[in-house]
Amino acid sequence: MSRRAVLRAAALVLLLVLPLAYTKLTVDLSPQKALVAAIALPLCVWAAPSAVAGAGLALGLGVLALRPDVPWEVLLVAGAPGAWGALRALVETELAFVLRLVRRVVIAESVLALAGAAGLLPFETGAFHLPYAVLVGTLGNPNHLAAFLLLLLPLVAVSEPDARRRDHIERALAAGLGVLTLLLTRSHMAVIGIGVLAALLLPRVAFALPLVALALVATASAAGGVWRAFEGRVYLLEVHARALREPATLALGIGPGAHPARFLGWQAEHLAAHPEDLGFWTFPEHPHADLVQLPLTWGLPATVLALLLLLRRLAWDPMLPPRPRRAALASAALVALGAGGAISPVTWAALLLLAALSFRPRAPASSSRPRARLALAPALAWVAVTAADALAAFHHREATRHAAVLHDLAAAGAHIDAALRFPSDRGRRLHLRGRISIEAGRPAEAAASLAEATRFLPHPIVWKALAVAQASAGRPEAARDAARAWLRYRPNDREAAAFLSR
Repeated sequence: MSRRAVLRAAALVLLLVLPLAYTKLTVDLSPQKALVAAIALPLCVWAAPSAVAGAGLALGLGVLALRPDVPWEVLLVAGAPGAWGALRALVETELAFVLRLVRRVVIAESVLALAGAAGLLPFETGAFHLPYAVLVGTLGNPNHLAAFLLLLLPLVAVSEPDARRRDHIERALAAGLGVLTLLLTRSHMAVIGIGVLAALLLPRVAFALPLVALALVATASAAGGVWRAFEGRVYLLEVHARALREPATLALGIGPGAHPARFLGWQAEHLAAHPEDLGFWTFPEHPHADLVQLPLTWGLPATVLALLLLLRRLAWDPMLPPRPRRAALASAALVALGAGGAISPVTWAALLLLAALSFRPRAPASSSRPRARLALAPALAWVAVTAADALAAFHHREATRHAAVLHDLAAAGAHIDAALRFPSDRGRRLHLRGRISIEAGRPAEAAASLAEATRFLPHPIVWKALAVAQASAGRPEAARDAARAWLRYRPNDREAAAFLSR
């Protein structure tokens, strides 16, 4: 294959296959999306060889050896140099191809999301418990879908110099479907984003005003929800501010994968001091803001050092016209502050594309086959790691299905034991094994699994299951200890209080 063909293949995997990948074989979409992202890495390092990309992947594997339960969080940092390098090499030579690809991705994802909401495709939305059709597309979450479309819509507005009639029709179709899908996601971030994009992209006030007015009307009609969402983001910042009181956390970070457990602890401390905020109790799997997540995960010194290295190695070289460029920057800022680019591999890939359109290397990278082959080894290792994670997620899904739907506890136990042979997502899988053991009448075994689960995931539902298991095993004091922990992490929980009063 020629270098041009490999670069195109890498872009197709990152920008088309990654967002459209969807199966019902795993509990959630992250493992399968991360696997697609990893499959793109060998293509990226082969077509755009780089010592930095190879070193990043190798270093990521080293971090993964210490924290094997979080392959995606490490991959998003380790894989970024290689993916960015390939995308930058492609946009420098074939920008028209990339713009066409983006338009078609927006059309495809929007059509799939609308078809799913109409009941034509079996996307799972029951977990959201909402009385209206939920648009998730192949991304599994309406906020993920909204963030992805917000990041790509500024690129839809770019017209190539040699654009033909069908290109203009394609742009109009992508823009119309993208805006319609954004509105129907009912995401507050999406509504605000539509108004911002309209004001920045449309050349005439007469064109921009209708969309801006529509966004304002939608915001005003859901003013209570918008204000509640804003208060929720402020609450998250207040909870995460507790990390500022921990010098070790600021210096070294909490490490990848540690956020759920640490957040629950910080939240318990915050609610003990501010019981009036109990209505905001939540369990986010990420901080919902890149500006919080990166320094919190890796430590403030490491984050600052990484930013300084980026400033030293990269130069500002925007390849977009002024209006789309300003709109792209606004979209990236809105997503980074409102949801976080690390919420899924899909937003990660979209942000890398915007970075590839905005920055170039200060020094031209040397390209050599030996270096490409050297970087290929850790890239292939990442494919193996994420494939194993996806296999574990499949067993997790099957354990849940056999326990909850088929009521075959023996098969469920076999599947969850298989999932636990892999180190990823141990908290949720140990919790599931404990629940299966309770149903199978093995409370002592359940208590052992659940006690270990609380180390990784001290969620109230895990403490509740542990309290039940300890009580069934004839350990009333251990059951009360679990109920006290349950009540600490979820203050004023009536069920926990009732359990303690037995």
